[in-house]
Amino acid sequence: MSIDYVAVLADQSALFDAAAGRPGALGQPVPACPGWTVADLVEHLGEVQVFWAHVVRAAGEPLDEDAVAVAKKPTEDLLGWARQASVELVTALRETPAHTSTWCWWNADERASAADVACRQAHEALIHRWDAEAAVGNLTPAPPPLWADGIDEFAQRFLHGGPWSGPSGVIALLADDVGREWRFGVGEASPRDGGRPVRLRDKRMREVDARVTGTAEQLDLMLWRRRRIEVDAEHVNGDTALIQAFVRWPGLD
Repeated sequence: MSIDYVAVLADQSALFDAAAGRPGALGQPVPACPGWTVADLVEHLGEVQVFWAHVVRAAGEPLDEDAVAVAKKPTEDLLGWARQASVELVTALRETPAHTSTWCWWNADERASAADVACRQAHEALIHRWDAEAAVGNLTPAPPPLWADGIDEFAQRFLHGGPWSGPSGVIALLADDVGREWRFGVGEASPRDGGRPVRLRDKRMREVDARVTGTAEQLDLMLWRRRRIEVDAEHVNGDTALIQAFVRWPGLD
């Protein structure tokens, strides 16, 4: 499946706006983000989208920090401000060639392309759309291949954290609705310094110690700590403690 990330970003942002705009929604707590209301979530996503619109427009050059700070400050019309932030990010991505160099935080060079930013922001909007809809009780389905792509994206950009202190082993995530499996090594099963989790491309390396089976949506949301299927015996085969440690480890900031 070829994914138009800018279209996904626009669609998921519109669904987010619709959920946050429901009567009384802004004051609702967000279960996935303890201590936050939907209003806090709106402000967060708006700030993220303002920032990345400026990053894309800067095309790898230093940002105008003062302009970014002003743009990131919500107005009295919180929903209108957030809606405009989404429009500006989508517009910036559509008007910028996909290969354009940009700043990023997810690699040592701190360089990516506008296409990479579109991917990251599409999945940012997808997860926070889910957060907002879960808070107001009205979840919208998304295509399984998009959730599967989210697992790829998580493995590429979010496998970072502190020293690994959990058990060793190989973890497999099996998305039964798309027929795909991802494997991760931790501890002695990881080639990284300190045994930190790493995606294993060669499935012949060793046997799996723990496997989680579910839909791509369930697995992606598990990685983002939105669903706890890793402790559900219906979904888990093998070392549950290994899975719990793996899910808790990444730094999601």
